[in-house]
Amino acid sequence: MSDFMMSQVQGLLAKVADDVDKMGKTHNAQTDMVLGAINDLAANLFATQAILCVLLRDHPVNPADVKAWISAQTGSPTEAPKAHAVVDLLLSFDKKN
Repeated sequence: MSDFMMSQVQGLLAKVADDVDKMGKTHNAQTDMVLGAINDLAANLFATQAILCVLLRDHPVNPADVKAWISAQTGSPTEAPKAHAVVDLLLSFDKKN
C-alpha cells in the first residue's frame, strides 16, 4: 500500500474516531436530559400523591368505585393492575400512619 493510500486510510479512521466520540457525547447529553426529565416527573408524581393522600383524609372515597372507574376506562377489570395497586396505596395512607 502506498504512503498516499495509507494517509487516506489514517485520515478516514481519524474521522470515524471523531464521529464515534461525538456520538458518545451526544448520547451522554441525551441520557442526562432524559434522566433529568424522569427525575422531574417523579418529583411531580410524588408531590401529587402527597396532596391526594392529605385530601383523602377529609374526603374519603370508596376504593371499589375508583377501581370500577379505572375498569370502565380501560374496558377490563384486569387491564390496569398497577393503577389498582396505586389506588390501594393512596387510599390506605391513613391506615399506615
